[in-house]
Amino acid sequence: MDKLFLQIINMSITSSYVILFVLILRFFLKKAPKVFSYGLWSIVFFRLVFPFSFESIFSLISINTKTIPEEIIYTQSPQINSGIVAIDRAVNNYLPSPTIGASVNPMEIWIFLGQTIWLLGIGVLIIYTVYTSISLSKRLKSAKLLYGNVFETNNIKTPFVFGLVNPKIYLPTDLSQTEMPYIIKHEETHIKRYDHILKLLCFLIVSVHWFNPLVWLSFFLMSKDMELSCDEKVLKEMGPNIKKDYSNSLLTLATGKRIIGGSPLAFGENNTKGRIKNILNYKKPGFWMTIIGIVVVVIAAVGLLSNPKEKKVNSSEVLDKMAVEDYAKEFINQQIAMYEDPEGGWQGFKIIDSKITKLEKLVTFDNILSSPVEIWSLEFRLKPDDITKVAMAGGMQEEDGWITDDSSMGKPFMAFANEGNNMKYLGAFYPQEFGFDTLAKQEISLRIMLESKGLLPNESYKSDHVVIRFPLSTGEISQLLLSQPVDQGDKGIWVVERWMDGNGNVYHEFPDTDLRIEEKYKELQMGFNNGENLFLGDPVDVGMFFIHITLGQVQVKETDLTIINPAKIEDFIEINGFNKNPSLEDHAKELEKKIKELLINELKNRIKGHLAGYIVFDGNTLYLDEVEIITREDKDRAAELDLKDIDMPNGYYIHNPSNGKTSFELTDETSYSFTDYNLLFVENPEGQRLYTTRNREEFMQHLTTSYTDDPPAQKVPFFIEVKDGKVISIIEEFIFTQ
Repeated sequence: MDKLFLQIINMSITSSYVILFVLILRFFLKKAPKVFSYGLWSIVFFRLVFPFSFESIFSLISINTKTIPEEIIYTQSPQINSGIVAIDRAVNNYLPSPTIGASVNPMEIWIFLGQTIWLLGIGVLIIYTVYTSISLSKRLKSAKLLYGNVFETNNIKTPFVFGLVNPKIYLPTDLSQTEMPYIIKHEETHIKRYDHILKLLCFLIVSVHWFNPLVWLSFFLMSKDMELSCDEKVLKEMGPNIKKDYSNSLLTLATGKRIIGGSPLAFGENNTKGRIKNILNYKKPGFWMTIIGIVVVVIAAVGLLSNPKEKKVNSSEVLDKMAVEDYAKEFINQQIAMYEDPEGGWQGFKIIDSKITKLEKLVTFDNILSSPVEIWSLEFRLKPDDITKVAMAGGMQEEDGWITDDSSMGKPFMAFANEGNNMKYLGAFYPQEFGFDTLAKQEISLRIMLESKGLLPNESYKSDHVVIRFPLSTGEISQLLLSQPVDQGDKGIWVVERWMDGNGNVYHEFPDTDLRIEEKYKELQMGFNNGENLFLGDPVDVGMFFIHITLGQVQVKETDLTIINPAKIEDFIEINGFNKNPSLEDHAKELEKKIKELLINELKNRIKGHLAGYIVFDGNTLYLDEVEIITREDKDRAAELDLKDIDMPNGYYIHNPSNGKTSFELTDETSYSFTDYNLLFVENPEGQRLYTTRNREEFMQHLTTSYTDDPPAQKVPFFIEVKDGKVISIIEEFIFTQ
């Protein structure tokens, strides 16, 4: 019964579209014979009766004929798909999702209530029809037979046809002999065209679709067109000279009733004004008018009775989406667990409901793993028990009491390897800082995630590489990894595949294009083969272009470069003599030693050009409690303060002789940098460990969440660059506690 009910609703939705189309055509056929308008309604009622149709490229149906899917009762995120985005979005936002732990799906309840009301409505209309027909039949028992199937009675005010198998014509007793021929001819025409049967069938169809007001409108207009076309048939057979007498007889019989005695089994004269006007204006249609009318009806019939050709859906694709949905639910459950964890930093609020609002395949990459890799876009909503207790943070949004899936990194995406009959889940990830709006950016985001999980090596192209090291304006050493993505050797172009800044952060590079990266590089290779952009053949020229234009390090000269050619990926992940391959994480002691050595060197660099100390903010003023950082190499100063090696377990000592503070002015140009050396030699999926911003509120938020003292940042020194009393930059460096 559920399936039948949903099918009826889908048929009614499709028919509503057809009805609107017929109303438009009916308006343009206003001056054509009414038989054409009458014929158009057969298209509507065909759509209301038959759940099937044929496909055609000429279909005028632009909506989904299965707006409500049969499986809507059983899905985690019930959705309709009419093909009209605005309607779908409005309805889907209010469709109830299954409650976790509940035994009954809310959609089952709503559909059960809907079909119960629907069946009650049908029952009421059928009972009413039977009752009124029996009542009318009793009233007609006293009718007097005139001849054939024509009867006369004083219990009625207007002529009509009553009956199905042997229909009879009933006339009021006050008809004149002049009027009688026209009226009888009209009713006989109804019988010859089987209108009495068609009208009953149409009423039964209306009874099934009684909940749709457009169907009732169609029934009314169809009845009107039936009467008008029947009048025209009488005029055509009896000649236009009867117009006046025919009109007078209709005027005499005018009652305004639509259904005789309320029964659809009996119908007669109605719409008197419209019928008289149509009779007086009637002209025998010309040849071309008839042809145009036939063409319009035929085109409408083909276009509205046929469905648009559907894209064939592979059964494996359906199974794939079901598998993806299972992983999506698992991902959402992980988010719910995170929010509900009272020790997880999200206030520990309770989630009482969840729903997937979007799950669709975004793109497939065939050139990354041995199996095609698919990226699926996921959007979902979570409903807390009390939205007022939820502090929105990290990009979270609220919509009608639901929490959106937004985070500080955007919306989540899921990656799967399509291994024939199996969808292998690779992981979820978020757009990186460069966005997700092009195929190139999507591929880079995917590669970063796969590399972080060890599913891809830390190189995009298996060619010989060139590593170029160069000094940044701040003194650190940065380096580029160049590869040949298309052709290798002297005839291949070179591109910067990725680069590393002075802090060891690795950034992937990609072409600024809407094409796939592979396609763009092939395009550049083809242009190079034709004599375009010849500098792409020299890795040094490519490197210098990247350093000057992309990084803006215009002070770098070619003589400043250290070039390793040919190079391997190991040459790129080595810097300052230390191998940054994450596989060396097990060498914990060596890691700690190297980190401390780098810290000491970094501290020395900071001390040279910066002030160091504890900071406090007050509006646009920065108060600095200056400190002195003494390393083991500062032996004289260490002796002055009587410092021993035991006082510098990490290689340095922070000396704070007083609590006096110096004030400096903060400006809109002040930059704030956060650095975490804990992540310096640890794999980071985001690919970014240093972040610089001019947004003071963002920096303050970082201090508040990173430090427990009040005001924050009173126990760790920051490095301050000052000029003319104004703060140029503030840099946070992780320092080992002593």
